[in-house]
Amino acid sequence: MQNTTSTKVEDTVANAEKLAHRTGTAVGNVVDATTSAGKQVGAVASSEMSNLRDELDDLISRMPSLSDVDLEEAKDKLMEKMASAKVVAKIVAADARKHFNDGVDCSRGYVKEHPLQAVGYAAAIGFLLGLLVSRR
Repeated sequence: MQNTTSTKVEDTVANAEKLAHRTGTAVGNVVDATTSAGKQVGAVASSEMSNLRDELDDLISRMPSLSDVDLEEAKDKLMEKMASAKVVAKIVAADARKHFNDGVDCSRGYVKEHPLQAVGYAAAIGFLLGLLVSRR
């Protein structure tokens, strides 16, 4: 009888570990997608800011020789570039937000489809974290 109970406990722990591993993989995929989108946002923003800085430096160096009309045109061009950079940043940020929300929706869908397994996974993860913390 005791052997059967210990076998059931071992099976339950093994299943919980498998479930925790699958959950960890899913969370890792969501984090990777979000990180990738964040890097894209950073790269685009950095590139746009660099372009704006170069244009502003050029404008400042030419400022003494420009007429009022030329200064107004330069200001308008600079404002257009800033608006463009803002639009690009918003698009990339929206894309990153979409990836994150897709991951959250996927996780919610899994929990709705397999509520008992989700509770089991959460309990197993809590148990494993408790073991790790108590060892320190």
